[in-house]
Amino acid sequence: MNHRKSLIALGAASAVFAGCVLPATPASAAPATFSVNFAVDEGPVQHAASGFLHGISATSPEQYLVDGVNVTAIRGADYHPNLPSLYDPATNARVEATGADTMVGLYYYRSDPTNPLHTYWPGDGGDWQTWRDIVTNVYTESVTRGYHVDSWIAWNEPNLQWNTSAHPYSRFLQTFDVAHDTLKAISPDIKIQGPEIYGFNFPLLTQFLDYCRANDCLPDMLTWHELSSTPSNVEANTARIKQWMVDSGIQPMPLAVTEYQGGGYGSPTPYNVGDNVAWLAQIERSTDNGLAYGLYSAWEWNGDDPNFRATLGNATARSADLPRGVWWNYNTYREMTGRRVGETSSAGVDGFGAVDASMKRATFLVGNQEATSKEIDLSLVNLDSAPYLVRKGKIHLTVSKIPNTGTVTEPTQVIDADFRVKGGNVTLPLPSLPGQGAYRISISQAVAEIKTVSYEAESLPAAASPAVPYRVIDDPRASGGAATVLDADSVGRSVRYSVAAPTTGVYDVSATLKKATAHGIVQLYVKGRAYGGPRDEFGTTEQYYRSGFGMIPLDRGPNVLEFRVVSRHPQSDSYKFVLDKLELKKVG
Repeated sequence: MNHRKSLIALGAASAVFAGCVLPATPASAAPATFSVNFAVDEGPVQHAASGFLHGISATSPEQYLVDGVNVTAIRGADYHPNLPSLYDPATNARVEATGADTMVGLYYYRSDPTNPLHTYWPGDGGDWQTWRDIVTNVYTESVTRGYHVDSWIAWNEPNLQWNTSAHPYSRFLQTFDVAHDTLKAISPDIKIQGPEIYGFNFPLLTQFLDYCRANDCLPDMLTWHELSSTPSNVEANTARIKQWMVDSGIQPMPLAVTEYQGGGYGSPTPYNVGDNVAWLAQIERSTDNGLAYGLYSAWEWNGDDPNFRATLGNATARSADLPRGVWWNYNTYREMTGRRVGETSSAGVDGFGAVDASMKRATFLVGNQEATSKEIDLSLVNLDSAPYLVRKGKIHLTVSKIPNTGTVTEPTQVIDADFRVKGGNVTLPLPSLPGQGAYRISISQAVAEIKTVSYEAESLPAAASPAVPYRVIDDPRASGGAATVLDADSVGRSVRYSVAAPTTGVYDVSATLKKATAHGIVQLYVKGRAYGGPRDEFGTTEQYYRSGFGMIPLDRGPNVLEFRVVSRHPQSDSYKFVLDKLELKKVG
């Protein structure tokens, strides 16, 4: 358990911010702890857990939801009647645009009832040539179409499918062997993964490896699924199988958990926010054991459902146009760049994060894996090991609460303040975190004393989407007495502002926006990259408010900041966007 320290915030006994006072922890309550040690370097962030099963199709989810996460891997079908087909040109183009590594199954012929081979099992009646032909044809078509596939999958969850006297598990082993040899005969550089078993089953994994060693068909990547209602111990599992390979004289190959999280269809466990943080943390830490990928499961839709929609696993709403709470975990994970740092936490809490010296920031996720609310003490130690986060003895801390609810158009910010560093450390109690919720934590230099360069929106050069009205309104509540309005009537409409940065560098960028019942959700893009997550301007009370978009690299001179309307709150009447002011603070 972490050591507790007294809160030191700008010399005050208790920190006041966002119109509230940080609550004192009752003496009878033992708060949970999450501690970050900036002196411990755990290596570069790999984003290993940011892969998705059947996560992207030609039309879903909405593009901004893809842009807001770091898609490192996609696993799926060549063709399927309902699931995203990676051999469909539009689907393939969207996946390729993410830069994700792709994993394609060789077995999906069985999912198409119009395929004359759909009842064939490899080796039926001693026929292995048909299986060789299937493997060859699926691979050859990818080459003919110019599609890049990083790894091939012989079969999915064979321990659940090859488990009868007619189709015993031993024949699956032969099926893998034949697929392996067929691909390697085409080119030894082609990669194949397996066994793709359901669950971390140590005896089955070692049986598979023993068989493959004896038959010269060791996979290029050892893969399995970890699907459970609560987070499993991925770190221990990966360490155990790696050590077994070392002890058995097998050169350890990369590992992958190609489906994780969730206890089945119709259960909320696949998208529990707090549990998801633990899954992400465990998988990212397991890169030290050779884990290359973790792919988020897809329990939202059954693959037999002709209405199937790709939802980045379970990260978006069923309609695939709005984020769930768990999507914001992946959005935060995307912002974890640079190097992982040491962290410890008490029971029922898990978290992880990274520091980036070039972007002058640190980003963390902390999740509550229990059903009831928790008081959590945040402890930041050895901040002198990350001097780029400290300015004049202070750091700036923002904390947003990600609830474990259905649609979450934007997390709720609960802390936005400068804190004084004493002896290299800062400790503070966080507001109560609801059951299965998460905190998104960002740390940067104290910004209160950094020179602010302000730009009134009405004074900036602007270009709106064609045929979309863009206007300046007079409003005494706005900065400078005026603001700008994009009268968008649908998604995809945008306005581009030309903003002249004084010098090239990293800037803390914020904007003054306006809430109203007819306003939409916007995403900021700079040079085609999404920053800060979508911002929901819907509100039942009209009011201007400041919203931070984080650290953004800008060039000296004109920069184009595009605010694109990407969706709207379910209660909103329209898609309007109002911008009052932009502010830049140079931090590096």
